[in-house]
Amino acid sequence: MGELTSREKTIILIVIYSVVIGLLSLQRLFMQNHLSAVIVFIALIIPLVFGSALCKMRGGASLGFFTALAGFPLLWEDGLLVPVGFMIASLLLGISIGWLNQRRARRQEEWQRTKNVKELSNEDIFENSINMIHFVDKNGNILRRNEQSHALLGYAKSRRLSMAEYVHPDDIENVKSALIRVFERGMVENVKARFISVKKVVIPVEIAATRAKGHMSAIMEIVDRREMEELERQLAETEARYRYLIEDGIDTLNSAIIIIDKKREVVWANETIETFFGVDRERLIGIDAMVAFNRYVGVLEEIDDFRRIVADAVTNNKRIDSHICRVRCDSGCKKRIFEYRSIPIETDKYQGGRIDYYIDITEIKRLEEGLREKTERLERSNETLEEFSHVVSHDLKEPLRTLSVYCSYLLEDYKEKLDGEGREYLTIIMNCSDRMRKLVDNLRSLSSIRLDAASFVPVNVGDVLKEAKEDLEVLLRDRRVNLQIANHFPQVMGNKTRITELFHNLISNAVKFNDKALPVIRVGWKDTGNGHYTFFVQDNGIGIEARYQEKIFGMFEQLNPKEFEGTGAGLAISKRIVTEHKGEIWVKSEVGKGTTFYFSIPKVAAKNKVVTNAK
Repeated sequence: MGELTSREKTIILIVIYSVVIGLLSLQRLFMQNHLSAVIVFIALIIPLVFGSALCKMRGGASLGFFTALAGFPLLWEDGLLVPVGFMIASLLLGISIGWLNQRRARRQEEWQRTKNVKELSNEDIFENSINMIHFVDKNGNILRRNEQSHALLGYAKSRRLSMAEYVHPDDIENVKSALIRVFERGMVENVKARFISVKKVVIPVEIAATRAKGHMSAIMEIVDRREMEELERQLAETEARYRYLIEDGIDTLNSAIIIIDKKREVVWANETIETFFGVDRERLIGIDAMVAFNRYVGVLEEIDDFRRIVADAVTNNKRIDSHICRVRCDSGCKKRIFEYRSIPIETDKYQGGRIDYYIDITEIKRLEEGLREKTERLERSNETLEEFSHVVSHDLKEPLRTLSVYCSYLLEDYKEKLDGEGREYLTIIMNCSDRMRKLVDNLRSLSSIRLDAASFVPVNVGDVLKEAKEDLEVLLRDRRVNLQIANHFPQVMGNKTRITELFHNLISNAVKFNDKALPVIRVGWKDTGNGHYTFFVQDNGIGIEARYQEKIFGMFEQLNPKEFEGTGAGLAISKRIVTEHKGEIWVKSEVGKGTTFYFSIPKVAAKNKVVTNAK
C-alpha cells in the first residue's frame, strides 16, 4: 500500500466512500425506515480508518471532516447531539490515525536513510579498499570479492572462484586450516600464504579473517606483501653487507672475540680464535657457551680456576674486566699471554648476551718485564753511585782539608819568613781548596737528590719561607734587601727539606746577582689550574741575557765567575729538586731590570687542600 501514488489513493477512497454512502442511501430509500446511528457509525468509520491509514495527519483530518459531513444528514433525525458527536469523533479519529501514520512514515524514512548511507559507505569501503577482500563460504568458495582482488588476481569479477584456483598448492592446506579456525573461533590473523594470479604471477600475502553474521560466510582481508618483502629483502641485504664488513674488520684484529646470545649459545667467533687456540671456529658456533669454552681452554695454564671464574660470570651475568691467562708451553700453540675480558650486552635487543675478548698482551708483558729489569738495574746503579759519591766525597774532601790546614799553618808559623808573593800563593791555594770542597759538597748534594713521590707529604709553603728567611737573615740585613713575601701560601705535596732548599737557593741567588743600592725581592704564587701551583721569585737585579736563560740551569755554569763568587751549582740543584717533584722551572729576565724565576709544585689532594689564595 505504501507504494500507491496520491492519485491512486484518492480514487480508492472515493470508490469506498461512494459504495458505503450509496449502500446506506439505498437501504434508507427502499426500507422506508430510519437507519440506526450504530449502523451509520460503523459503516462510515471503517472507510475512515482504512483511508486514514493511507494519509498523513493533514489528510486524516480532511478525511475525518468529510466523513462527518457524510454522516450528518444520515444522523440528523436522531437529534443534534448525535451528528455533532459523530463529527467530533470522526475528526479526532482521522487526525489521530493520520498523526500515527505520519510518525511511522517519518521513522521509516529515517531508518531507510540510515540504511542507505550505511550500505553506500560499506560498499564504498569494500570496493575502494587497497587490500583484497573476499567473502568466502566454509568450502573456500568466493561469494563476493572487491575491485582490488580483480586487479591483482586478474580473474573476471563475475567468475565464481574456489580456493584451489588462486592459492599456491604448497599453501592450500595452511589456508584451509585457517578457514576452519575462522568458523570455529571467529577470527584468525597473520596467516602467510601465496596467491597465483591468472597470469601465473605469485603474490605473497598476509590474511586476516573474521566470521560473518549468521556463521555462513567469512570476510577475508588479504594484504599484498610484495612491496613489504622487497623492503625486507633490501634491509636484510644491507644488514648482511654491514655485518660482513664488521666481521671482516673484526677478523683483522689481533684479539680473539666470541659473541654469545641470550640463550648462552655462541653465535659468532672471529678467525683470531683459531690462531690463538688452534680450534676451528665453526666447531664453536651454535653450541652452549661453556661447551665451546671447554673446547679451546685446554691450551691455557691453570684452567680450573679460569673455568670457575668464567662459569660464574656466564651464569650470573657478571662482568670480567681483566683476567690474565697464559698458553702452556706443551699445548702445541704459540706461547702467548692473554688478557681476558667478558662484557654483558645491555641493549634491549640483545640483552642477556655477552662478548668475550682475548687480547694478546705478550709484547706488552715482555716490555713490562724489560722495564722492570731496567728499573731494578737503575736502582742498583743509583745505590752504587750514591755509595761511590759518599766515598769519593770523603776521599776528596780529606786531602783538600789537609791542604787548607797546612797552608794556614804556613801562613801563621812562617809568616815572617815568607815574602808577600809567597803569602799570596798560599792564600790562593787555601781559597782554591775551600772552593773545591764546596764543589764536592754540591756534587754530593746533587747526586743525593732522588725523591719518591709516595713519600711526599703536605708542605705549608708559608712555613718554608719563614725558615728560609731566618736562615738568610744576616745576608738580607747586610745587603739591605727589601724581601716582600705574600701573606698566605697554599700547601703543596713534596719534601719539606728540599722545598726549603729550593727557596733558599733562589732567594740567595737573587741577592747575590743584584747591583742595585736597594735590592727588592718579591715571592708569590698563583693557581694555574692544572694540578700544580706556580711560585715565583722576582728581583730587580742585573738580569740575564736571553741566550743564557737555558744554560744557567747546567752544573757549574756561572755567567760572571770573576765578579760573583759561587760554584754555579745552585740553579742546577734547584732544577733537580723541581724535576723530582714532577714540576717545571723556567726564567724570564730583562738585562738591567731584573729576573723572575718560576717553578711549579703539585697541589695537595682535595681533602688536604687549603682554599686560601693570596696573591
